[in-house]
Amino acid sequence: MNTPRSCHHGRAGSHRAGGVTALAGLTAATLLLGACGSGTGGTSEGGKPTVVASTDMWAGVAKAVAGDEAEVESIINSEEADPHSYESTPRDAARLDRADLVVYNGGGYDAFVSQLLSDGDGTTDGIEAVSVAESGGDPGSGGHSGAGGHSESESSSPPGSAQQHAESEQSHEHGHEHTESEHQHTESEQGHEHAESGHGHQHSGNEHVWYDPEAARLVAERIAARLGELRPDRAERFERNATQFGDRLDEIERNITELRNEHHGTEVMTTAPVADHLLENAGLTDITPDSFVRTVEAGNDPAAATVAELQELVGSGRPAALIHNPQTASPLTERITERARNNGIPVVAMPETLPDDRTYSEWLSGRVTALDTALDDNTAGTGGQ
Repeated sequence: MNTPRSCHHGRAGSHRAGGVTALAGLTAATLLLGACGSGTGGTSEGGKPTVVASTDMWAGVAKAVAGDEAEVESIINSEEADPHSYESTPRDAARLDRADLVVYNGGGYDAFVSQLLSDGDGTTDGIEAVSVAESGGDPGSGGHSGAGGHSESESSSPPGSAQQHAESEQSHEHGHEHTESEHQHTESEQGHEHAESGHGHQHSGNEHVWYDPEAARLVAERIAARLGELRPDRAERFERNATQFGDRLDEIERNITELRNEHHGTEVMTTAPVADHLLENAGLTDITPDSFVRTVEAGNDPAAATVAELQELVGSGRPAALIHNPQTASPLTERITERARNNGIPVVAMPETLPDDRTYSEWLSGRVTALDTALDDNTAGTGGQ
């Protein structure tokens, strides 16, 4: 952007810890000024727009749209980092400040971005994936904002929905009741046009929307529109890239539909609710104890009774697969995954970051295939019994 702004350092509100850590002292202030630089704008030396994404997942979506016509980078791209509790740095603030476009998840997931944008001068353009997904891609319904206008309320469950998203300012604790959402995919005769009423994608408070191909499609379309405004001479190319990306997502959605037709109602367990959208779209039944999900999301240790329930479920061989998020691994989840393997229950990794050698669509397709393979191997849900 063309005007400098102050940088922010510290932990933004998150699922596991809240509060913002302030930098104090002359030395820290000097570091901040150096990191913020002169505010010369995000456009690269080659004249290409600069897109900064909170995570490499959303950077992957942006790259699919931008191709080689924009510079795309991500703040979090390591399996060791947990976006829920990521502590922003002065360099992060400078990168967002200089970006032409910021793409982030929202919903309390990468709250440090919301904090940094709200600390800014209001000129940084942001696309919030959760708001885009909840609005169905309607530009007038949210998900497109500068620092001064982005939504702090993020997303909430519709009244009476099965999953209620209860957020507090200091700990975004989520109470998930796992139910089956209807997934209806209407395709037009011409290809990948999707009727708004044809999808049953109900995000119901779960912020991990990159596990829903339709959400990724809507975000890609929004990115294409914004990049087209930044570079009108490349607008047609951005739109074409977004359409081609949508075609690849169509194939993934067909695979999910096939999985749903074959394994509808099959019971699975999770170590974290990161892949809930995929499981719901596939028509699978998540039997993970609600008490465990709530404690995981709040960053607390589950009660002894909850641990005993988990061990009993895995020991019985009832789940056809265990969905494991390696980035929220703990001694308990490691014991659960080991117990699952010992009982013949396949373990399917569903992470939050993108492997270096995969595009977003390749990665998501691979996760669908891995889930389908696991269920094929253990459809009866009898484990090794």
